[in-house]
Amino acid sequence: MPTEIELKLRFSPQFIAAIKELPLLKDFSIVTPAEQDIFSVYFDTPDFILRNHRIALRTRKIGDQWLQTIKSKGTAQNGLHHHHEWEFPITTEKPEFDQIQDQDLMIFFSEKKLRDSLQPVFVTDFHRTTYLLEPSEKFRLEFCLDTGKIMANNKTTLICEIELELKAGSSQQLMEFGRVLQACCPFELIPENTSKAMRGFDLLAE
Repeated sequence: MPTEIELKLRFSPQFIAAIKELPLLKDFSIVTPAEQDIFSVYFDTPDFILRNHRIALRTRKIGDQWLQTIKSKGTAQNGLHHHHEWEFPITTEKPEFDQIQDQDLMIFFSEKKLRDSLQPVFVTDFHRTTYLLEPSEKFRLEFCLDTGKIMANNKTTLICEIELELKAGSSQQLMEFGRVLQACCPFELIPENTSKAMRGFDLLAE
């Protein structure tokens, strides 16, 4: 079962340029940073069945490609997030279910009534700069700098965060890298326990 482990850190917008100039990004980068504009649509039923089952369903456009992501059974503490994640390409913004291979999710989405009642509930629109870092042997992570917004019911909240996604190594190494990163910054990086999906639902409830 695929598990995503990432450390989320929030910061004030005025520090975006300073973060991009941090020496550790140059010291540990192993490829040229990638720049992407990412637009995502999150889906649920009118009575929020997915949220109540701790499932997030989104479709995301990067360039000309749509991707569908399903996340479930997430935990977050001190900014460190663990959750199961399944992602695969789709043809349009609309969710598709024929590529789901996880047995529990196949059963969950098998009911036609639930699938037909799914609707967009909020969107995210942000720019991502991604650095692939290798601070030490057998420890690799993606450093994603996200800036943009979440929009729901004509309301908006800002996205201004770093996501450190573990690619090889341990959670302990990821947390230690987070401490090193904070020591390099003359401003505060705040552990963020709330995902973009959770913040979108919070915005809906306001």
